[in-house]
Amino acid sequence: MENYVESSRALDKIISSIGELPAIPIILSSLMGLTADVNVNIEKITQALMSDQSLTARVLKLSNSSFYGRSKEIQSLKEAVILLGFKTLRSLVVAASTHGFYTRTGGENHNKLWEHTLATAIASRLIAKAVNHPHIEEVFIAGLLHDIGKLVLLQKKQKEYNVVIEIVEKSNGKFMEIEDEIFGFNHTDAGLLILHKWSFPTALINAVFEHHDPIDLEQETMPLSFIVNLGNIFAKKLPIGFNDYRPEDLSQVPSFTHIGLDLEHLEAMESLIVEQFNYERSILAGKN
Repeated sequence: MENYVESSRALDKIISSIGELPAIPIILSSLMGLTADVNVNIEKITQALMSDQSLTARVLKLSNSSFYGRSKEIQSLKEAVILLGFKTLRSLVVAASTHGFYTRTGGENHNKLWEHTLATAIASRLIAKAVNHPHIEEVFIAGLLHDIGKLVLLQKKQKEYNVVIEIVEKSNGKFMEIEDEIFGFNHTDAGLLILHKWSFPTALINAVFEHHDPIDLEQETMPLSFIVNLGNIFAKKLPIGFNDYRPEDLSQVPSFTHIGLDLEHLEAMESLIVEQFNYERSILAGKN
């Protein structure tokens, strides 16, 4: 992946177009690092969380959600860390911290982007559970970050990217095609460079970069990109977010065939995705 970044044809265009790539939010960087260490002292994690009271409140509320299978109320951060486990806690922290990253500038397009992002993450997680994928929380995080390149383009090149969105919604077109026409690169190129700068794991970077065109490397475990691709398409079908291109027949989507779910099973998830999306959106927005 590092070699790709260094040799990417899009690298110079991205840097010259949008300037310095944004830094990872401090709290997210701290928690990603801490929770990656299975031997870390739990007190260190709770102390890091407590530095952001708003984030702490959201994590506690989300940790008590029935969607996370809790049978008793979690009242303290230490208890949340112990009962949830590092991987689930990490996904909650990413959800809570990236919510602010997506919505702090306000505006309809920023909100649409966040809503599609959250819906994709939730759909991807449910699909991963349905196929017993061994890395469910990593799938959720990949879903949360799959359009991070769009966010940076919207923040750094707002006027031009609003034009991209307008063209996409009027034509029911594809973001990548319009982005390539206007910028000479697309949001997956930008997303790859951003997550590489943020030192995210290679599997997550690959999932973000390949979420429109998953690559089967004949790995023992299904690549995250296939699940995020299908979750992304399913979120568009609901529809939540932008009015861009979406396939009419999910059974014709390559990732659908690769994953192996039957169409009835997938469509049965729709109401649960919407229910979970509405609940988690309200928690992350501080409305519950």
